[in-house]
Amino acid sequence: MRFRKPPENRKIRMRLKITAVLLSLTALWGFAAWVTVGDGWNLLQTSERDQTAGRPTKTLINVLQDERRASLVYLAARHRNAVPPDLSEQRARTDQAIARWRRTAKDAPGDKIQRHIELTSQRLQALTAIRNAIDSGTIDAAAAAKPYNDAIDAGFLINMANAELDDPDISADGRSLIALTRARELLSREDALAEGLLTARHMSGPEATQFAQAVGLSRYALEDAYGQLHPSDQARYDAFASGAAFARLRTLEDRIVAQSRSVSRPPTVTPAQWETTTRPVLTQLDNLVDEGGDAVVKRAQPIGYGVILRLILIAGLGLGAVVASIVLAVTTSRLLVRQLRRLKIAAQELSERRLPDVVERLSRGEKVDVAAEAPPLQFGDDEIGQVGQEINRVQEIAIAAAVGQAEQRRGFREVLRNQALRTQALSVQQHHVLDRVERRRDLDPEVFGDILKIDEVATRIRRHTGNILLLSGGQAHRGARRPMVLMDVIRLAIGQVENYQRVNVPRLDDRWLSGRALDVTSLLAELIENALSFSEPDTTVEVTSQATANGLAIMIEDKGLGLRPDQLEAVNRLIADPPPFDAASSSRLGLLVVGLIARRHGITVTLKGSAFGGIMAVVLLPNALFEAEPPAPTGGLPRREIPRPDEGPVRQNGSLALLRTAEPAPPALRVAHSGDTGPQETPPAPVEAAPPAPEPRPAEPEAEEEDVRTTHGLPIRQPQASIVEQLRTEQADPEPEPEPEVDTRSPEDVLRIMGSFQRGTRQGRADARRAGTGEQPQVQADEHVTVPGDQ
Repeated sequence: MRFRKPPENRKIRMRLKITAVLLSLTALWGFAAWVTVGDGWNLLQTSERDQTAGRPTKTLINVLQDERRASLVYLAARHRNAVPPDLSEQRARTDQAIARWRRTAKDAPGDKIQRHIELTSQRLQALTAIRNAIDSGTIDAAAAAKPYNDAIDAGFLINMANAELDDPDISADGRSLIALTRARELLSREDALAEGLLTARHMSGPEATQFAQAVGLSRYALEDAYGQLHPSDQARYDAFASGAAFARLRTLEDRIVAQSRSVSRPPTVTPAQWETTTRPVLTQLDNLVDEGGDAVVKRAQPIGYGVILRLILIAGLGLGAVVASIVLAVTTSRLLVRQLRRLKIAAQELSERRLPDVVERLSRGEKVDVAAEAPPLQFGDDEIGQVGQEINRVQEIAIAAAVGQAEQRRGFREVLRNQALRTQALSVQQHHVLDRVERRRDLDPEVFGDILKIDEVATRIRRHTGNILLLSGGQAHRGARRPMVLMDVIRLAIGQVENYQRVNVPRLDDRWLSGRALDVTSLLAELIENALSFSEPDTTVEVTSQATANGLAIMIEDKGLGLRPDQLEAVNRLIADPPPFDAASSSRLGLLVVGLIARRHGITVTLKGSAFGGIMAVVLLPNALFEAEPPAPTGGLPRREIPRPDEGPVRQNGSLALLRTAEPAPPALRVAHSGDTGPQETPPAPVEAAPPAPEPRPAEPEAEEEDVRTTHGLPIRQPQASIVEQLRTEQADPEPEPEPEVDTRSPEDVLRIMGSFQRGTRQGRADARRAGTGEQPQVQADEHVTVPGDQ
């Protein structure tokens, strides 16, 4: 019987499993060994820390407390002849304790403990200077006690670091003993203060308050430390607290506090009574801390030995498993690496070249075959081959998703473009209706003004519709256009925004903008509308220009709120590199339109801070967008254009927008229709100007002609009122109308009305002459009629 040789993929699967076991066992063994070694070593060092840092520091604290007490007693006794023997002997004991502490503490384990030892050693160096000050009597009790207190506090930091162990129970027991040692320090400070006050036989009000506070602190610290002690330590503390020495201390404290309220009488407690009471209490507390520390060390050592034993078992067994796994895995490592390298190369080919190339082609609108662009990778049917198959599915899903998103975006833009075209067609119809209504001769001026406002809103609607066409990938302006003077382009842009009365436009450069760049009006309109929207209603927006070597710069400056530097940087980045429409923020579509138009024509748009606190938008039109002045038309009538004044800001007079020049009063500006200003997919037909009108001549007076006027004093046009009687059509007698109200007006009002009428007739004759000759409009400074109220 022959046995079949197992296939190669079976070996790969087994080797992969062995490698996974090897890696997991190695990681587990290393982590367990590191954690166990750290815990065991920390606990085994408990005894060493206690012998090198803990107990020597505790002894140092005790001798510093004794010297502090003796120093305060010496200052209170006011002896200035010589240092008493007991103080000299105590200083000698302190120096010996410091020397022993420095010899043993330098071998204490742990970087943190060594830092605290260095701090304590630095503070001990201040004892020499404070001793000299105490001997000379040039220091008070509080200042004399401070260096001792600082050195003792630094010693407590050593004890706190010494109690930081990995075992939580042992660490908690060590911290409780440190709390008890801190309570003993507060009792020692109370002892030194009381000894000095009793020696002086006088206790002032602040001194009595200080002593009462010291008593309260020591009692609170003892109670707090008791709550943290181990049960065995609590039993020893209970025996201490029920002793006679501790009870006598509480009695003397209460007596001194009670007697200190009467400042006139000295305390009845003598220094000897106080000393014989406090010394046993401090000694018993010191012994209590030592006994607790010995118990902590005894409890810590067995735990440390157990940790070491676990370390040996874990390390031995884990190391054996690791060695066995290494032996099994070495033979399969090279084959595994080769397979994985092939898989890596295939994945990199997908992520770095093929998928980005497909996405880029889809963004350009090209058709992509998913099957051709994502051929399956062949890696067999083992585990690595299965990973390759998953990568095949991932790339198919990714490319299919990219194709679907591209189609979805294309369909969305198409729907948006079609809807914009329909809206634009309706807007054109609306324009024709408004144009017919505006040409009616029997309209009241107030109604006519409202119609003009509707026309202004329709103009803005057409501009926004053109913006939607631009965002959806269409053309806001199509077909050939004649060049336009830059000043007319600025007027068209201003006519497409709300509150255009606040825009000041001086006389600009008489350059001719190419017809292919007339969508610059939309760019300027968006910037002007932003300036008007983000500035106060009582401020103006200044539009100026300046010639440069690279073209013509148009500055739009407002006095609004301004932007932070980071916001300005983000806006300029959006304009310089506009993102796709679906990735742009809906709150900044106007700036996106500005960026798209600027990129199409090579225009540079920069926003920066204004000197008035607002924003200045600088639009640099390159020289390539300008043309020479076109020749005058030879046949037919010219397209109606908006009259251009010499210079001046846009202002509001009634319902008409006027361009105000430097002269007292300019000719009236005719309101631009929506068909001439808004961006459009199909441009409307040119509007022909009226034929030249004959020169006016004096009319023959008529007998008893009724003067019918509106409430504002303007005459109402009446059909067939200016033709001969033979040509009039017969009409039924109209019903009698009510007699109009007689409105008495001032001479200034009459002068204003007649001046407006005179400017309108003069402008009509000038337009008719230009229509016949093809010459450009010129504004004469001597043709102005100064009307009060127009200034």
